[in-house]
Amino acid sequence: MKPLVPKFLCLLLVLLTGGCNDRRPAPVPALRLLCAAGLKPALDEILPAFQQATGVAVEPDYAGSGIILTRARQEGVADLFLPGDAFYVDELQRLTGRVIDRVELASLRPCIIVAQGNPRRITSLQDFARPDVVVAVGNPEACQVGRVTAQLLAKAGVDALALRAKESLTVNELGLWVKVHDVDAAVVWEATAAALGPAVEGVPIPDDPSAVAHVVLALLADAHDAARARDFMKFCLEPCAQAILRSQGYGCAAPAVLPARPTAKGGRP
Repeated sequence: MKPLVPKFLCLLLVLLTGGCNDRRPAPVPALRLLCAAGLKPALDEILPAFQQATGVAVEPDYAGSGIILTRARQEGVADLFLPGDAFYVDELQRLTGRVIDRVELASLRPCIIVAQGNPRRITSLQDFARPDVVVAVGNPEACQVGRVTAQLLAKAGVDALALRAKESLTVNELGLWVKVHDVDAAVVWEATAAALGPAVEGVPIPDDPSAVAHVVLALLADAHDAARARDFMKFCLEPCAQAILRSQGYGCAAPAVLPARPTAKGGRP
């Protein structure tokens, strides 16, 4: 009987090395995306569609726009930056000079949300000041909807500090609080309201162009794979991705490529 040890050793060597004839390409590293939490419903559909079309995965890191701005200031943490408004892309460029390309994908419009049936009969931002109404607002330092809410309340003559409102770092949490009846009302994006379904009811806010957020996707200078990151930027403008954005309640009127503002590192535009 022949000894089995040499055969066993050969088999073990093949298993450990993967075989001499293995020519499979190494996996493509995932792109890293810092993304505003309010865009999650759309990105949950866009990212798998992009991976299916290209074989490239995108790993999102969701948080309020102000929070991901802080993270984006650190070199090497992301390939792409997608906050809730162009303001944060401009600010990142002013602070670091690392935005090398940008494209506008969509727009976000604010609205008031209340529980289904509107039990408190809330019809305007002025109702936020009523003693029988419990409201929540976004932290203006942490998320774009918080910045917009502060602006809208000031224009409506409502003292935001006097509200003693519950405060959140993301628009998604604001929506959840209204949905579970933790608060009576909050200002969120129309897309956020649509994602919450019949559990909430929207109350329109008078049109104010300055309150519309323009969602801009930025490519960072220290991206580990700028070519594939650009592929993702292009994909987000294609009919498939734009249809997803529209279906989720985001405005998609005539997105256009925007040039990065040239500034010296740390300088002002």
